[in-house]
This record gives sequence, structure tokens and C-alpha cells, in this order.
Amino acid sequence: MQQISQNLQSIYRNYRVIPLILSLAVTIDYALTFYLAGGIEVILEYEYSPTLVYAVEHGVVLPYLVFTVFFYYAAGYTVLKYLMDSEIYHIGVYIILLMSITHVLGGLSWYVLNPYYSNAVLALSLISVMVTIAVFGYEVIRHV
Repeated sequence: MQQISQNLQSIYRNYRVIPLILSLAVTIDYALTFYLAGGIEVILEYEYSPTLVYAVEHGVVLPYLVFTVFFYYAAGYTVLKYLMDSEIYHIGVYIILLMSITHVLGGLSWYVLNPYYSNAVLALSLISVMVTIAVFGYEVIRHV
């Protein structure tokens, strides 16, 4: 049990690994979307992400997905590296893990096909944005 705790702690403190979780979650989200949606027409009609809809409409899905996965990793890496020795590092990890969960649940929404479920996934996404804005505001006020 102590070994598991040490492994989790080493993952938590590794700002290179945590963003990989987010990149994997984004990959799972889009894989589930294209597998479960049943067709391009359905994605174009019901997908929440305007950037994915644009990529599907213009036939640039693969470059879009590669760029998105890379961007999420680079952004997560940069933020966590910057926050590594700060007192809010744990909030950065929390936000990245919440975004990861949101992406996987978003991909599963094509299986669930329930508007309440989809709205709950959207609410999780908005929570991560609100937490980010609140922490940013807190840090600005704290440093002023």
C-alpha cells in the first residue's frame, strides 16, 4: 500500500506526466466521438466543440487532432512547470485532471445520448474554467 502511495505521489509531483493524462483523455474523447457518433453528419449536428465541427467540415480532422493533443500537453506542461514550487501547484493538477475527466465523459456522451448528461459534462468544463479564473484572480490580488 505504501508503494502505491509513493508511486501516486511521484506521478503527482511530475509535471511532465500529468499533462500526458490530459493528452490521453483528449485522444479517448475524440476516438469515442468518431466511433460512437455513427457518422460525420451526426457529429456536425450535435458536437459541442466548434473547432472539431470546423475540422470535420473542412476535412482536416487528423491535423486538428494531432495539434490539439500536442497543444493540451504543451499547455499543461508549461503551467505545471511554472507552478511546480508554488502553493497552488495542486490546483493546477486538479484543473488538468478535471479537464481529463471532462474529455473522457464527453466522449462517452455519444453512448449515453442524454441531454442531462451532456449538460453535466458541459458544467464540468465550465467549473474548470471558473476555478482557473478564480485562482488567477486570487493570485493577482495576493501579489498586489
